[in-house]
Amino acid sequence: MDEDKREALTQLRDTKLFREIDSAVLEKFISETTPVIWKKSETISSDVGLKYMYIILEGRLKLTQIDPSTGRSMTLFLLTTGDVYDIFTLLDGEEHIVFPVAIDDVKVLQIPIQRAREWLYEYPLFNKTFLPYLGEMMRHLEAFSESLVFDDTTTRLSKLILRHALPKEDENHTHYPVKLIHNLSHEALAEMIGSVRSVVSSQMHKLKEEDIILSRRGHLAIKNLESLIHKSAQLEHCIYEKLKRKKSH
Repeated sequence: MDEDKREALTQLRDTKLFREIDSAVLEKFISETTPVIWKKSETISSDVGLKYMYIILEGRLKLTQIDPSTGRSMTLFLLTTGDVYDIFTLLDGEEHIVFPVAIDDVKVLQIPIQRAREWLYEYPLFNKTFLPYLGEMMRHLEAFSESLVFDDTTTRLSKLILRHALPKEDENHTHYPVKLIHNLSHEALAEMIGSVRSVVSSQMHKLKEEDIILSRRGHLAIKNLESLIHKSAQLEHCIYEKLKRKKSH
């Protein structure tokens, strides 16, 4: 195995979809793939999903829908290390009409999609981890749809920030860091909650004024977790506990 594929093994070993797979099997998976790089801001043709499955190693890939009459965009998924594109075509063989855009330089592993389907039959453990991953994606779409219908912009924005929050690094840190969306523009955040840039900019400014978040160029963190949870109308115990406990690693 060459250096690039050894690095890929390290990157995928701790991801949700691949962490339970034996290293020898994961090595075999990786040996059947071809490394590909999508450059920052590149839009990938949706029909590539008919030929290949892609496993993301580095970077972020957003999957968007665009209204041809207005040009407005909505981001359905934000994919990163360990995620798979395109999961829908993998399952049903139909083209998924979506616009994948590389937010960063994105390193992926490319595998013929038919071979990826064979993995699901040949390796039961991969199938076992794949189903919860698929369920998580479906639940994300369900929550997204519900939020668009029932929540105002402040609530949707608060939920988005909470969903990407991490526990404090240690007790000496007062803020909860936010991953993946930390350096996105207000326009990009608006696309993720079905809003527009001007409204999101206004809401972010209010959250900063109320000392709930810390936001500066390339950085986003939560200063007042309880207040943000209250604004999100998400008082579930699991969210609070996940972020209040110390990092286990």
